[in-house]
Amino acid sequence: MNIIETEISTIGNGKIKLIDFNVANIAYILFTSGSTGVPKGVPISVSNLDAFLDAFFQLGYHLNENDRFLQMFDLTFDLSIMSYMAPLCIGACVYTVPSEGIKYMQVYKLLEQYDLTFTLMVPSIITHLRQYFDEIRLDKLRYSLFCGEALYEDVVLEWSKCVPNALVENVYGPTEATIFCTRYKINSNGSNKQLNGILCIGAPMKNVGVAIINDNLQFSAPFEKGELCLSGSQVTSGYWKNDLKNAEAFFEKEGIRYYKTGDLCFMDGEGDVFYSGRVDFQVKIQGFRVELGEIEFHARKFLESAAVVAVATENSQNIWQIYLFVEGDLTHFEELQNYLKLHLPVYMVPSKITGVKMFPLNTNGKIDRKALIHIFNSHVS
Repeated sequence: MNIIETEISTIGNGKIKLIDFNVANIAYILFTSGSTGVPKGVPISVSNLDAFLDAFFQLGYHLNENDRFLQMFDLTFDLSIMSYMAPLCIGACVYTVPSEGIKYMQVYKLLEQYDLTFTLMVPSIITHLRQYFDEIRLDKLRYSLFCGEALYEDVVLEWSKCVPNALVENVYGPTEATIFCTRYKINSNGSNKQLNGILCIGAPMKNVGVAIINDNLQFSAPFEKGELCLSGSQVTSGYWKNDLKNAEAFFEKEGIRYYKTGDLCFMDGEGDVFYSGRVDFQVKIQGFRVELGEIEFHARKFLESAAVVAVATENSQNIWQIYLFVEGDLTHFEELQNYLKLHLPVYMVPSKITGVKMFPLNTNGKIDRKALIHIFNSHVS
């Protein structure tokens, strides 16, 4: 493989231009399994990365060499790139999480010990820290961003009290669109756009276009659900040597090339995007289309915002069934089951509810849904 040579130059006020001298124009390649488990190489060009940095430094954050950034991700997770690239561009410090110990506790220690000013985290981190919120006070934190998972309004409003001087935002983006590409500013007073308790992912950043596309590849009307598709200079040119996946994931419409994210969304009349779950999290139970996020919403409401995950899997008779996992001690099983029966159609009520001491996390700090399915299968086998 050719060596990639780039020159980094500063363009006023911390804005960066990456100049590529390599014909291949590849900054890095990350492999992601997605929902299928088949690895896909995502080549991000220097131009893609340049477009992200351009958009990032246009977000209005007031950053300089005195800032202190958290870097909590494995280097194979694209959120890590922002966490060290942005501070590198402005001469700021980066604080990394040590490999030993429990990640969310190590994050807390860094936040408190070094007075970090900028964090990008997955929501699972503050879900695990929630039991310590009464003890957490981070006055020096100025920017608190979340990405990588659905962000629930209730927990982030509680978190905002721990970071009274911080701008809290929900950002979104797949690896294929270079780190993140939409953002939503969260109001600590609670007047936020949300769906089933999940905060809106907001409007596109500079250099990105968004569209909601239905099954017929037609643009959806406002508030009509469909698959979120992205265009623009942050979007990769295609998967690495994988023509089949390229044909599935990319298409052209009205002269614009789009990437299909696999996320079920809709857009309101103001152009803000709402996340409704993964397209592949939609299943048909007894002929009805079911969105697992709606089940999680009602379960969390009954359990007063406890962490829950609904998964769907096929049983030995090839019939899809829904299972609900609750983090912590499950002491109100019958009450929860009866509550769900009152608030959900019968085909959406989980076949089984299981308590888990602590949700398994993958290397990126996200809840590992595949591991939960494995836990359930090991119990019933």
